[in-house]
Amino acid sequence: MKALPLILAAAALVAGAAAQAQQSTTFKPYIGAGVATTSNRDTDSRHADAKIFGGVDFSNNLGVEAGYVNFSSRDRQYSETYTGIPGGVKTSTKGYGAYVAAKYTVPITDRFSAYGKLGLAHSQRKWSNNLGYSATETDNDVYAGVGAQYKLNDMLSLVGEYENYGKRKDYGARAGVWSAGLKVGF
Repeated sequence: MKALPLILAAAALVAGAAAQAQQSTTFKPYIGAGVATTSNRDTDSRHADAKIFGGVDFSNNLGVEAGYVNFSSRDRQYSETYTGIPGGVKTSTKGYGAYVAAKYTVPITDRFSAYGKLGLAHSQRKWSNNLGYSATETDNDVYAGVGAQYKLNDMLSLVGEYENYGKRKDYGARAGVWSAGLKVGF
């Protein structure tokens, strides 16, 4: 039941962006790739993971974006002394985060702008160990992001942002992600 209000809110945001698009002559699709730095709950270390995204700017202010971050596999070895199990225990986590969101951009100069995104996230985290135990956590939740963009030329822009893929995760990559990338407009 918690997902229904989120779906309705996202639909309203997309409908508003589409209505704005009908009033505007701007329609600019884009794609991008970047690196997301994630902190793993189990190892408390930071890692760089791949991110891809794409969207459409309906005007100078409104747009829609979708993206995917691959939270690659992280392993941790617990010693025999710590676990009491001969040979110790090796755990592994992996997962991903995907989103679709409405995007609102505020131009600050002719090359620099700030933006915010609000939408839906789908996340998955998997945990396993060498003893045969495993678990999977999948959820749909609110996605939110804030960022800045620097326009290099008419087609290329540098982007940097903080994104949150919903609620706190029990294992694997944390919900909060810092990312930087290159956006190519058409």
